[in-house]
Amino acid sequence: VMPCRTMTAEDADFAVCCAVPADAPGITIIARPAGRPGEAAARFSNKYGQSTGVVVFEDVFVPWERVFFAGEHEEAGFLTTTYATHHRHSCIAARAGFGDLLIGAGALMIEANGLDTNRHGHIRDAMVDLIKIVEGFFACGVAASVYGTRDPSGAVMPDTVFSNIGKLLLATQIYDMHRLAHYVSGGLIVALPGPDEDHNPETAASLSAVLAGRADIPAEKRLDVARFMEDLTASNQGGWYSVISLHGGGSPEAMKREIWRNYPVEEKSAVVERLLDRGILDEGKRTSKQPGRCCDTGCTPPALPVRHAAE
Repeated sequence: VMPCRTMTAEDADFAVCCAVPADAPGITIIARPAGRPGEAAARFSNKYGQSTGVVVFEDVFVPWERVFFAGEHEEAGFLTTTYATHHRHSCIAARAGFGDLLIGAGALMIEANGLDTNRHGHIRDAMVDLIKIVEGFFACGVAASVYGTRDPSGAVMPDTVFSNIGKLLLATQIYDMHRLAHYVSGGLIVALPGPDEDHNPETAASLSAVLAGRADIPAEKRLDVARFMEDLTASNQGGWYSVISLHGGGSPEAMKREIWRNYPVEEKSAVVERLLDRGILDEGKRTSKQPGRCCDTGCTPPALPVRHAAE
């Protein structure tokens, strides 16, 4: 339990942060199933998923050692933003892993469809765009880790700006990831008969004959990866991944506010001010090959050597 926003003195009664076991007496978790258990067509989410739920507290005893603050409303904003930074940092890795699945399934789908990225440039371009998106926000996660700082307690805080930029990129590009995956996969992923037809003696042979994309890849392999892609991107589970990516860990506006609040805009302005102060615009030419000042007083070209006449 923790605050989710900055609080004032009027909110003091709700400025509470504590932790209790999930099975503590008085706690009821009203949850939805994780993934799509038991569904044969759900090639990924019948085994893997994430559950969400509503936690109801009814007279739950919380030992004092598990209470982190009670009524200190001044701390609510700091706790909210630091938690959000950690959460958004972890979201980057989670969705980069999801992107890896789309890239891998897309490559297998292209192959099973009988296409070749070396010959079909439009398919290659779409795959490169997908890779660019996934590795772009993953790189922000790596940067947030590299530039993280250790606080007095010993905990490491990932860089706030890179964490929020990475989460903002994935939140606003998750639908592009799905679109590109659909583009390279083709319409088969939503046109397939259900998996029960794969072993139907009246239809299996016909499906195997007409749905093979290339001679050296059996039709059942093509259908398997197509259903995998459908499960990730074109099912109710695929829609869930989209929404959790957009709003999980904070909606885009929250990330934008944190980026603007923490980005060193003044430092960038100071760089330009130093450049202008060197007279570059006034003189119309550079007096040094350096991009900015190397010291507080600026760069001074060395004096030309003086020639002395021979005696």
